Amino acid sequence: MQINGSPLNAVPLNALDAAVTATVPIVKGYAYRWKLLVLIGGMDMSSRLTGTVTVDRERGAAGVATLVLQLLPGAVVPSDWIGRTVTIHYVSTALGETTLSLRFTGRIVKTDWDSLTRTLSCQCSDQLQQRVEALEVTAIDALTGGYWSPDVFEAVDGRSRWDYAVERMGTIPASLDSAADGTLRVSSWYAAATPDFVFGPDTTVYESIRVSYAELTNLTNTVKIEADYRFARLWQWNIHYGWVHPGLGGSSGEAGFCNWRQDDTELPTIDMVQSATESSGQTLLAGASYQLLPPSGVYCDPPQGWTNNFTDLLLAAGWVGGRRWNQPVTMQYRINVVAEASVAAAGEVIGRERVALEVQNDTSEAWESGEFTGGTTGQTDVIDEARRVSALECILHQAATTVIGAHTQTEVSWDVPTSMVMGVDLTHTLRLADQNVGAQARCSRVNDSFDMASAIAITTLSISVMRGGGAVSDPLTAPAFAGYVPSPGDPEDQDKILPTQLGGRNTSPLYDEDKLGFSGNYTENDLDINPDLELFPRRLDLEAPEIAEALRDEKATEVPVTYRVAIPNDWLEL
Repeated sequence: MQINGSPLNAVPLNALDAAVTATVPIVKGYAYRWKLLVLIGGMDMSSRLTGTVTVDRERGAAGVATLVLQLLPGAVVPSDWIGRTVTIHYVSTALGETTLSLRFTGRIVKTDWDSLTRTLSCQCSDQLQQRVEALEVTAIDALTGGYWSPDVFEAVDGRSRWDYAVERMGTIPASLDSAADGTLRVSSWYAAATPDFVFGPDTTVYESIRVSYAELTNLTNTVKIEADYRFARLWQWNIHYGWVHPGLGGSSGEAGFCNWRQDDTELPTIDMVQSATESSGQTLLAGASYQLLPPSGVYCDPPQGWTNNFTDLLLAAGWVGGRRWNQPVTMQYRINVVAEASVAAAGEVIGRERVALEVQNDTSEAWESGEFTGGTTGQTDVIDEARRVSALECILHQAATTVIGAHTQTEVSWDVPTSMVMGVDLTHTLRLADQNVGAQARCSRVNDSFDMASAIAITTLSISVMRGGGAVSDPLTAPAFAGYVPSPGDPEDQDKILPTQLGGRNTSPLYDEDKLGFSGNYTENDLDINPDLELFPRRLDLEAPEIAEALRDEKATEVPVTYRVAIPNDWLEL
């Protein structure tokens, strides 16, 4: 006895779907005897079969089977049968050689009892979805491969694992299904260059060959993707301010103090520097330098006593005011994934996809409102390159898979006695050259029908013919990130020296309220001889340069990209 053409004990049962190592021609002209070996819950129920047993396995779908049992007299509880394991073996004998072929492994999922005929109809499934649902995410990743991004799909936590697997499978030209022995597997849509099985003249049931064609409305050959990548551009602009009392006479230290003391005036304070900086919308950065009035003591030449009751008065100061703001930036990727040969032949049939992702972190959220004491003039883009690449490449592969899948909708099917095709599986490439039809493509469906009354065992094989054309496929890699390019008008460090206006004397100018810098009065004024003299307010004012709208308003940059997808032309002749 043999299993799929091998001696019974020479092949492990779980290896029945091993790859064919060489092309197998289907041979005609033999007579076969066959029977089914059906185990339900481990019990042999083959003798109770009646009607027609069917097994249907299609790529990307759960395998299903139907069977009807003629039960012996006695009590029957149909619901007790639900969940029982089912294996269906096809046993064929020809030329004195017996071959055992496993056709289905699964469980009963639904029953229907006919009390008049005492028949129990059973619907069975290999429970593809349920078994995938039981897997861990890491196991699904290892099984399916593919691409996935939480920006393209929903976060996986708390969601269906089957949906997650389907999402991953939607990014590769392959299908997830179950082998006849129940093994989960992924098989490519592409036909092999060398077929695994060849159906020559007179190897198919007469007038059983059927060809169905893809409709133009379903022939998606262009997918337009709108992918928006939004992130924060963090700006900082530092202005260096300086103020020196004109009474210092160009000197510093004690010499400058002595010059000022000869004709002293009101002075600003450290608090006034901080207040003026903050009033201009800036933050006083660390590292400010202050020339304060000296403490009480004896100074100058000739020596003079000096009493200082105000320790924060300034003769000169240098400090930096900084501003920070957050500019939203959106990279608008406008992507076309195109099968050019198909477009040239049939015109555009367009599908659309969209993804939007926004990068945020604690730094960007607190950039404008958070306290800061340092930093340099310029910009920093808050990006997540790994996340951007993952999202774009995921949706690119999803679009390419959509285009490829749309070009596999031409189907050729034919009927063959099951005994002739026991080794054929969804993983194989089949070649048909019979009844004036020629085709070669990947097998997409194996449908067995075992009629117990007529003793006819027929298997319908289907192949999905891939047709599209094109010679060039572009790598589906994310467009390179275009970093910021400096341009005229960008913030630059500036030095601003603040002026001084002093009042209280006949020689004083008119007070200019719009003039920046320090305003105050001479200690020794001329009010005694001119009571109408105007005393100036004691203040320190400064301004920050205006930020251009182009640096504050949202910036959108469109990035057009086209990716070409070449689709093989499987052999098809009618």
